[in-house]
Amino acid sequence: MAAAKAKKSSASIPNPFKALPWNVKKEQEREQRRLKTESAKLHRELGIADDSTFEEITEVTQGLIAKAEAEGDIKKKIKVEIAKDRIMQIKLNERLAGMATLTEDAKAQSRLEEADEDDEDLYPQEKAPREFKLPGFLPLIKKPDEAWRNKQIKVFGIMTLICWVLPPMAEKIIMINWLFAAGQVGRRGMSGDIEADFNPYEGKRTKPHQRTAIFLSLLLWISLKVWTGLLGNIKFAFGARYAIVIEATIMNAVLGLFTAYAQTYKGK
Repeated sequence: MAAAKAKKSSASIPNPFKALPWNVKKEQEREQRRLKTESAKLHRELGIADDSTFEEITEVTQGLIAKAEAEGDIKKKIKVEIAKDRIMQIKLNERLAGMATLTEDAKAQSRLEEADEDDEDLYPQEKAPREFKLPGFLPLIKKPDEAWRNKQIKVFGIMTLICWVLPPMAEKIIMINWLFAAGQVGRRGMSGDIEADFNPYEGKRTKPHQRTAIFLSLLLWISLKVWTGLLGNIKFAFGARYAIVIEATIMNAVLGLFTAYAQTYKGK
């Protein structure tokens, strides 16, 4: 009895060496050989080839089952059904375990695909650079050249100088400076010759890029008007008389910067 208990306890203790890679591989090979032997035996019993497909196995076994039923041999019918289920299970296990043999065509195709993958790894294809598109309003921004920049400094500088020399004119200049900005932005990018851009068949309608320039300039002017109105005591740094002049100076500076970099005309 003591020997039986010792044998039972030793059997319940797992063998740590079974987890070693070479032992695991040997066990897998042993199981593979056992399954192949069992599969070959079942195929012989049913009278079908070892490389038969699922459809062929089903067709043969259905014929054997029908024959057994006609003969009234229930034992033979059950034996065929068990053999069929076992063959199907073995084939499924082989496929899941990757033990099913490939045909020569499949092997050749697999080798070609692996060679192509290796070539791609060694010589990766150069991807075409993605085209970068500026979001939203950013396409309207264009860095000015020296001539255009100097022109804006001259236009808005003269208006600002008039405000400081003649403070009563500041309020009137504030009311029209956005028109100068819209005109400058709408004309930027077009030829310097006004007559060359004139088309008698277009009538007097403004073009889309000019309407965009008017809208942006008016929107910026309204924003500046609201912002400068909230400056409070900063505008009175040079006295109440020059408060409107400081407001005009700030608006002219921002509008000048806007006209220097903005361009709504995209060309024909």
